[in-house]
Amino acid sequence: MIWSLGLLYLIFAVFFFDYRGVNLSNRYQTTGWWGSYYETIQNLKFNHEFFWRGTVKPEFYDWPHGGVLQKQIDMQNPPKKILFILNESWGTFIPEHGAVNPSVDAPLINIPNVQLIAQGENPALHSTIMGELRELCDLKAKSSNFILGPFDKFKQCVPIHLQKEGYLVQAFHGSYSKMYDRKDWYPHMGLQNAHFFPQFSNIKQCHSFPGACDYNIVHDVSAANKAAQDKSFIYWLTLDTHHPYSEKDILGNYTYDCKQPIFDGRQEACRNLNLQHQFFTVLANEIKAGGFKDTDIVIVGDHSPPIILDKYKDSFKEDSVPFIHVRVH
Repeated sequence: MIWSLGLLYLIFAVFFFDYRGVNLSNRYQTTGWWGSYYETIQNLKFNHEFFWRGTVKPEFYDWPHGGVLQKQIDMQNPPKKILFILNESWGTFIPEHGAVNPSVDAPLINIPNVQLIAQGENPALHSTIMGELRELCDLKAKSSNFILGPFDKFKQCVPIHLQKEGYLVQAFHGSYSKMYDRKDWYPHMGLQNAHFFPQFSNIKQCHSFPGACDYNIVHDVSAANKAAQDKSFIYWLTLDTHHPYSEKDILGNYTYDCKQPIFDGRQEACRNLNLQHQFFTVLANEIKAGGFKDTDIVIVGDHSPPIILDKYKDSFKEDSVPFIHVRVH
């Protein structure tokens, strides 16, 4: 009876229990060999390619809308130093579009030596590595199994183009190199010089997803940018704003009070916005400290923030992500 009841409970918890409205951000940490219980059930419930990942080839296609990076950077005459940031789960907040969204990246704009070049929105798919493919290569794929190739279309990727132009290309990501097999297909994109966990000066792990904290990695990214004597392209894929948007990763006071009526039934969305504002503040502080001088910085969301546990699911635009392009003088 005990084994039978245990099996029934497991089936119920994985496939049927409705976790919406439950704040799990402090209850389970995404650490350990198998990840947390929370991450396990989310993989089973929401990753539609879970059982097919090992067999379905990606079949790369041209992304019809174009990525933000190649729209903002003139590849025929690129700036000497480029920092491209694919910002995890940066979305466009809908309920209070006029006030909240401009305040998220305001810390970056309100710096005397920072020039705003452009900002707006761009179409996107619901996957981080699809966002990488979209932005770095103007491609999309049938599946996320990039490791299977073929890689002939990767010849059009931005890092490969810039390498041919004499740029030093580097990549930074707070998670492990085995995550989504990035260690295997990054080099085909021209990202041979990639830094993953634990290859950082500070390897403190944050809680939203296992990996180094972005507010520490920013110093390594800045140092790499400063050390580059000639042409430089740095790609940084952020991590701390990953679902479930942990309260433990929010430093100090909340910028957006999650008890306000606008966030009723939208606690995940509120935590996401606080983490996003924190990211732009951290980046702005690094710029104020002298980092990224004479550098073009392009930041774009990888996909709309997944909202799984909130009562309301319509907090962010589904198929569009914001971007901003600034120049640090």
